[in-house]
Amino acid sequence: METIHDELIAKPIESTKPFPLRAPMRLVQTAVTLSILADWLFYDKPLGVSLLLFVVLVVGGLWWNGRHEAIPAAKHNLWLLLPLGFFASMAMLRTNSTLTTLNVLAVLCLLAYLAFFYAAGRVENLNLLGYALLPLRVLGHSLALSVPVIGPTVQEMKQSGNGRRRLLPLLRGLALALPVLLVFTYLLSSADLIFADYVADLFSLDIFDHVAEWIWRGMLIVLLSVLLAGGLALALTRRAEDEEQSVLERGLAQLPGHLAIGFIETTTILVLVNMLFAAFVGIQFTYLFGGAANVTEAGYTFADYARRGFFELLTVAILTMLLVLGLNWLARRENKGQIRLFNGLGSVLVGLVLVMLVSAWRRMALYEAAFGYTELRLIVYVCMAWLAVILVWFWLTLWLRPDRFAIGALLAVMGFVATLNLINPDAFIARQNLDRYGRSGDLDVAYLANLSDDAVPQLVRGLNLAVGDAEKQLTPACADAWMMDYEEVDCYATPYEIIWEALNGRYQSLTTDTTWQRWTSFNVARWQAWGALGFLAES
Repeated sequence: METIHDELIAKPIESTKPFPLRAPMRLVQTAVTLSILADWLFYDKPLGVSLLLFVVLVVGGLWWNGRHEAIPAAKHNLWLLLPLGFFASMAMLRTNSTLTTLNVLAVLCLLAYLAFFYAAGRVENLNLLGYALLPLRVLGHSLALSVPVIGPTVQEMKQSGNGRRRLLPLLRGLALALPVLLVFTYLLSSADLIFADYVADLFSLDIFDHVAEWIWRGMLIVLLSVLLAGGLALALTRRAEDEEQSVLERGLAQLPGHLAIGFIETTTILVLVNMLFAAFVGIQFTYLFGGAANVTEAGYTFADYARRGFFELLTVAILTMLLVLGLNWLARRENKGQIRLFNGLGSVLVGLVLVMLVSAWRRMALYEAAFGYTELRLIVYVCMAWLAVILVWFWLTLWLRPDRFAIGALLAVMGFVATLNLINPDAFIARQNLDRYGRSGDLDVAYLANLSDDAVPQLVRGLNLAVGDAEKQLTPACADAWMMDYEEVDCYATPYEIIWEALNGRYQSLTTDTTWQRWTSFNVARWQAWGALGFLAES
């Protein structure tokens, strides 16, 4: 026989009955504590081990509240903790800004998935739209659930009077302690000049200069507390399996019956697109894959032909996959023969797109050979590799399990970000471009000098390579299109001078601003850069 509590838990979160948590105050206290810790860990501090620590605290707080509420975690969804821990830990290994942004976004999305599927449902049951919308849905649910969580907590505090009973004695204690502290502070300051200096510095602070900052930080803490309280409540109260689909998804699920496309129309679209792609692929085999001679005979330079098209081909690959997915969703197939024909035409299309990806890869390789690596070019390389994986997975699921495509695509996106982390983009770019410099003597020093601390060990190596190079290049400042009055500055220097100036400036910056040395901002790459730069300065 179900208890009243079990019945409440089984209801959707939109229920008008009392909120199905035994101790909402405990959850609110957890949220406020986590928010204060977040302010201490992140506010005006470089990101480092703090992100991993905060993730551990959030997951620990969720588990602790679930244990007290007798709400166990769904074990089949706990695999989310592995990528969550990986991306959070990368914040203390890499300093590249793009990579850090991707890692933070990955952490936030995975926390949203974990909150939604902590106690019910299966992550792999969502579709592509569901994965994209879920973080926004969790945000909306968190805001909506914060009211029924915080409301009972405030009401309980009013009824119990514990707040007043604890606050009033505390205020009286502070009032009594103040004159005692003033007397002892005066005596200790008179006894020790160093202590007196610390006291003078403390009381010389202009409190009013910090009032605005304190108000802002307080508002951030309150907002984060509201979101965390609602998010924790969502994780512990969501039970209904039909809640896995959003209102938008349920509405779209009813559209195919009204917007379905006939099989002849679908086949016509696929056949024509296949013919177009086949013609394009034929040209690729004749010219791009055939070698530079065929391109030059057609009146083009090989470099101009190679540098164009890879972004367009990436777009074509993505749009093609969306086209087949859309047709698979909308097309009417009345028998097995029609299903096989559709899958066959879709498979041919995927195969042609894979050839296009190979073409785009070759174009990018030729472009990189001519001009070297950049962050964008490296990201394109990794993106193409994982897009090929998604296309192969799409081909498999098209024939076997179409409903499993979305989870594979999600894992591929995680794999894309994980691959960038493992490659270490800035260190890779610096190493490859310096190796190319040793072979060809060609190097974009201005770009290299602006890479993050991840590249510092390689830049130190670059000093040795550039010692004998007397050819002057634009300095990083003058290479910036936003800089003005070039004539007033010596804009040209040797590669050695540019690298040395960049490393010296970085060392001075790390020496002046030591916030990165706090343990909460611990970052392996930053400390390695500091060690390499310190050794360089001493030598």
